[in-house]
Amino acid sequence: MTASAHNSSTALDLDVEEAWALHAALLSAIEDAVQDGDDPETAVSLLERLEDGDDFDSEELECLVETLRDYVEHRAPSRDRGPARNVISDIQTALA
Repeated sequence: MTASAHNSSTALDLDVEEAWALHAALLSAIEDAVQDGDDPETAVSLLERLEDGDDFDSEELECLVETLRDYVEHRAPSRDRGPARNVISDIQTALA
């Protein structure tokens, strides 16, 4: 379970499937931004931080939730939907 993110940065405690789903969601967000002619900087930064094992502040966690929701609704294969929803739930708990 991801620790509380109140007033501090927090690391994500993800299993392999959850990490894979979040990684795929961020790659999807980058691809969408590039395809739409938008700047993918935010998604690239979040992907780099995820890959480096960095902590995330509450604003970044909220962005991850939005990215995951969009991924689940529009592009996620069935194998990623459950793990992505688990990450959303864990992040929302940490933000509460």
